[in-house]
Amino acid sequence: MERIKLVIDNSVLDEYNKFYFGRYRKRRKAPIVQPTHPSLNKWMIMSRVMANDLKGKWKDFIVWFVEKNKMTNKKINKCSMMFIYYFKTKIRKDIDNLTPKFILDGFVQSGLLIDDDSFHMSSLTMKVGYDKNNPRTEIYINVMEEEDNA
Repeated sequence: MERIKLVIDNSVLDEYNKFYFGRYRKRRKAPIVQPTHPSLNKWMIMSRVMANDLKGKWKDFIVWFVEKNKMTNKKINKCSMMFIYYFKTKIRKDIDNLTPKFILDGFVQSGLLIDDDSFHMSSLTMKVGYDKNNPRTEIYINVMEEEDNA
């Protein structure tokens, strides 16, 4: 079984912002401001237009991130994933609000995954940690052979 580790941290966001502002010279606000997925509580109360805009920003970022890691069109057919979110504060988080919807959509858009449905992903695990100096998202993709079931 192949295991892939991807990390989204502030250095990745800085690199993406250089790319983003190089492409969109008149824009002044960074599209992604933290290295963790937005909480379900935040994007579910947004207007449809704002939520779609946020989803599009994350999808563009993740497509860029996958390309940066040379995994575009890898077409992973069967996998399990674990996301570990390291926050810079110890504020209580409801783990069920941390669903990585936008990240998974970007993985599919980039071709890293064939799809994020139950035929292609056998499990999704989310964990939370604390790291004041290095908030980040660690993503572990366990690529399975066709005959593997777990």
